[in-house]
Amino acid sequence: VPDHSSKNGYQLVPTSTDKRALEEFYDECNGVRWSVQKNWGVGEPCANGWHGVVCVGSRVTELWMNLNNVACWGKFNLTALSRLDELRYLDLSDNLFSGEIPSELFQMKKLQSLVLSSNRLTGTLSPEFGTLTSLRHLDLSANGLSGALPPEFSGMKSLEVLYLGEAGLENRNNFGGRIPVEWADLKNLRRLSLSGNNLITGKFPPWLGTLSNLEELTLSGCSLTGALPTSIGTLRHLRLLDLSGNKLVGLLPEGVSSLTKLKHLKLHGNKLTGHVLGTLPLTLRNLETLDLGGNRLTGGVPSSFSAFGKLEYLDLSRNKLTGPVPKSLKHVTSLRTVLLHENQFTGPVPGWLFVNLPSLMHLYLDNNLLTGKLPGAEIAGAALLKELHLGNNRFVGAIPAGIFDAPRLASLRLRGNKLTGSIPHEIGRAVELARLDLSHNSLTGTIPASIANATELAEVRLSHNKLEGPLPSRSLRELPMLRELHVNNNLLVGSVPAWLAQHECLRHVDLSNNKLSGLIPQALWDELLDDGDGGFGAVPKLPARHDRYANEESRVVSLGKNPFFCPIADWARDELQATCVFAEVLAIDPSFGPRSGGTEIVVTG
Repeated sequence: VPDHSSKNGYQLVPTSTDKRALEEFYDECNGVRWSVQKNWGVGEPCANGWHGVVCVGSRVTELWMNLNNVACWGKFNLTALSRLDELRYLDLSDNLFSGEIPSELFQMKKLQSLVLSSNRLTGTLSPEFGTLTSLRHLDLSANGLSGALPPEFSGMKSLEVLYLGEAGLENRNNFGGRIPVEWADLKNLRRLSLSGNNLITGKFPPWLGTLSNLEELTLSGCSLTGALPTSIGTLRHLRLLDLSGNKLVGLLPEGVSSLTKLKHLKLHGNKLTGHVLGTLPLTLRNLETLDLGGNRLTGGVPSSFSAFGKLEYLDLSRNKLTGPVPKSLKHVTSLRTVLLHENQFTGPVPGWLFVNLPSLMHLYLDNNLLTGKLPGAEIAGAALLKELHLGNNRFVGAIPAGIFDAPRLASLRLRGNKLTGSIPHEIGRAVELARLDLSHNSLTGTIPASIANATELAEVRLSHNKLEGPLPSRSLRELPMLRELHVNNNLLVGSVPAWLAQHECLRHVDLSNNKLSGLIPQALWDELLDDGDGGFGAVPKLPARHDRYANEESRVVSLGKNPFFCPIADWARDELQATCVFAEVLAIDPSFGPRSGGTEIVVTG
């Protein structure tokens, strides 16, 4: 036997008694189809570094198999893994497990962390969870679990993290009933999430205030009622409080002033009323997120708001706030997102929003009562501005050309105002603009050909204006990302271009209610396509691309109420809503002889 200590000899490796359990898990859970199988089945799991396996000596203590396409034959199976009697950490999240949580789990008494989130688990939670007294982290979020929340969870005295909410791409849990008061014994709990379980009933539990170590509390979308209790103020370590999407009423309790470490306060979509902003404690100076949107708040934004100097995200939308755009925001220079839409703010859009807030990226002021002209020069200097939404107000004047000089602008919504003049040709400078909505104004002139230079445009909405001239066909066709084109209810003339049914991305175009004429291109119809009703003939569908197959996505073209020359094909009338007019002889006047140029005929149509 060669000397293991010699340079050329064999090195001794530890033999794992857990190898057979891992091999069975591999076989039972379709290991050959895992996304990563590195070294599984090669030698010893600890010595050869099987993917996801962590050892201490020759014993497996951790198994990390998240997002690995793991799916056991039939239902979720822990028969093999339950024999790993030194296992401390088990992460099987984002896989394809289905069925109920197996009883073998409760034999794994040394587990400290169990993550089964984003699978397809169903059934109820077993009271036996209370026997896993070593467990510190339990994540069962984004599954299909239901039923009551077990009071026996209180037996997990070491628990620090409990996630039972959150919605996944396909599944979400649906627990119901009251949050058990027995959970007040979970004194080590730091993070608790039950979000999205809208069958939970009752008021906000006052005993939650006894969990003094809580740092994150997420109970959004849990149908909680009543007012926030004063006991919330005892959670002095709280950094995140998310109670959005409930039915909470009233004002914030005085105890909130004690939450000096709070960084994220989310109360969106409740029934809070009155001057909540005026009672917001100035002690919350560490706030980075404040979301009070979708409530019933009234009054204005107080000048004391400038004290929240670390605020980055502010949502006061969908309330009944009044007064001018709050000047106090001028001093909160860290703001990145300001959402004030659907209120009753009045006055102009102040230029300082774009000058004094250098980090501003998203500004929503839609659906207010704002007036005056737009501050184009100041907007042009907003270096990071991505979204500017000012729709459905009362702005007047021309669209400032400077708006299109904002270098990062990706979404511009000015619909539903009283803007006049033409669309600036400087629109071609907006090289990152993806969504443009200038509809429902009084714009005139033509659609500028320079729009072709805004090559990121995906949505163009110019309907319900007074735009004239032909559709700038060549320019629009050169927009490679164009998905939606709405220019209906204008005064456009000329013919319909055939490329509308050939563009790689264009899926919805509306040219109705204009003055377009001529022939409707045959290219807008494919008589061999399956129409979805057992027949043939349809508007050509989108071609194949990296993210879709050919003919997978339909295309919609609307040509209604344009004076095309009759007759038109049935498919144009039925599928494109096209209309036409017949030529009508109004008068024949033979009184003019050949010397005067012949007979005069007046024709309309």
